[in-house]
Amino acid sequence: MSVSRHSVNTYKAEIGFAASRQPPSLLPEARTLITGDDQLITMLSCTRYLIWGGLLALAGLTAASPVATGPLPIAIRHTPSFPSSLEHRDYNTSSLSPVVSLPPTIQSDLTTLLSPSALVLLPSSPSFTQYTHRWSLNTHTNSPSYGVIVIPASERDVSLTIQYANTHSIPFLATTGTHGTWQGLSQLQGGMAIWTRNLTKMEFAADGHSATLGGGLRGNDVIPALWARGKQTTTGSCRCVSLLGPALGGGHGWLQGQYGLGADQILSARVVLANGTAVKTSNTENSDLFWALRGAGHNFGVVTEVEYKLYDAVRPEWSYQSFTFTQDRLEEVYRVHNAVMRNQSQYVVYWSLWRLVPEVDPVNPILVSTVYYNGPASEAASYFAPFAALSPLQTTPVQTTDYPGLAAAAQFRVTDWACQPKAGATVYGMDVDSYDVKGLRKSYNAFRDMIRAEPALSLSMAYLEGYSLQAVQAVPYESTAFALRDRKLLYGFLVTYEETERNKTLDAQAQNWGEKIRDAAYGDKVKQKSVYVNYAKGSESLQAMYGYEGWRQERLKMLKRKYDPKGRFSFYAPIKA
Repeated sequence: MSVSRHSVNTYKAEIGFAASRQPPSLLPEARTLITGDDQLITMLSCTRYLIWGGLLALAGLTAASPVATGPLPIAIRHTPSFPSSLEHRDYNTSSLSPVVSLPPTIQSDLTTLLSPSALVLLPSSPSFTQYTHRWSLNTHTNSPSYGVIVIPASERDVSLTIQYANTHSIPFLATTGTHGTWQGLSQLQGGMAIWTRNLTKMEFAADGHSATLGGGLRGNDVIPALWARGKQTTTGSCRCVSLLGPALGGGHGWLQGQYGLGADQILSARVVLANGTAVKTSNTENSDLFWALRGAGHNFGVVTEVEYKLYDAVRPEWSYQSFTFTQDRLEEVYRVHNAVMRNQSQYVVYWSLWRLVPEVDPVNPILVSTVYYNGPASEAASYFAPFAALSPLQTTPVQTTDYPGLAAAAQFRVTDWACQPKAGATVYGMDVDSYDVKGLRKSYNAFRDMIRAEPALSLSMAYLEGYSLQAVQAVPYESTAFALRDRKLLYGFLVTYEETERNKTLDAQAQNWGEKIRDAAYGDKVKQKSVYVNYAKGSESLQAMYGYEGWRQERLKMLKRKYDPKGRFSFYAPIKA
């Protein structure tokens, strides 16, 4: 069909994203206690997202010297009088019971045990559901359920909470941004959530080269605070995801070509282990655990804080421009992407997305390519030119911003559509070194066919992220658990729908289409499939997420046996010991 240009302006400022709505927010100090179960007046609804942060590595961040050693507090020593179907359960080999039996005194036990600023919520609390909401609200495929929410105020609270959970055989999940869409999350039903968002320490080293950052901080907390000091560092692209969730799985971001991955910024970390002990990890302390945390961190503990590298913002300006194409230009567009990425500057990021914009084309999703350059517009022109030369359907004016402003440029602010909760949302991810154009055409056709066959899935999108790798590959390949340092391209196929009475039916359709779209994009040449663990869905192999080298797999399994022998941290991309 023929597509006219006249309606393109209706969406050009959005660059393919829908309108946003303002969610409620929770400030750290807004924690007014009332009585009984009504324990919060104000609270969070940070069920926001983004596919780019990824997945809230199900580890929160952790501690230094051992905590809570010696005789356990009474509440932890107590042996429950009721039978527990999970007593001594090994999560590496056992599936969970549908419902967990919680001690009837769990709220009073934990309230007595933990610090006065900690909170313990039961389902009877009016605020309970606000802490259980996730970015994907899909209860059928990738959402856990809880019988108790613990909101620790300190590392010691995390330690004691885990010891209590172990004593009473309660499965638990540490959460911060709640954006992961791994299907195994739904295996936790009726357990405990350890909600880490109040671990918000932010202390800057005197030399300005690092900061100690709490495990509950999000990008939206960290980026403005650093910028106010003339600093920046590698963070996730989306402001609503946590800082450390993405970093524990590797941590892609705008600045990785200059500074490396998020994982590469961690100088040390404090971690509460599966047995409740808190330890410090670095290249010189518990160095084996430190290796594993940087790439597979959600398997090993709750990170309560990290020492994180900072950099002077010596190139404060970013320039960007977007180019829109109709689907018949796909082959030309991605051949250009391949060409410009062969010698990609450390200051350039090439992104692309697919989405349906009925005002432009009511049947076929459009293609939008955006070039981001860390420098003035006068220097960026040569990076924009190859796409402009294709005579796009529409070209936005060249715009400039700073690092904090990139979230608005990409529509990844906390208030934008991408960050808002979805009735159903699953990410189907993959990593490759270059675009297989034939495979991409097959993938696009499947994406288009999905929307035609099921209009309820028409809000779905494809995000194709092309990062530079100079600083990423400067880090020795064997020095961390992250195994995909040679992959330039990160794909995220987001299959999503709004609330309908057909959610369960749509889940099955979404999964079938999502896997078809993803698998087609690999093309015929890729022999070993790879996926960024923060974009993993649950059907991928351990090798695809953590590397195909035998030594790497064996080392991860050995460390899992050492630090989490019963698989307490096994609800997201688990390593089977």
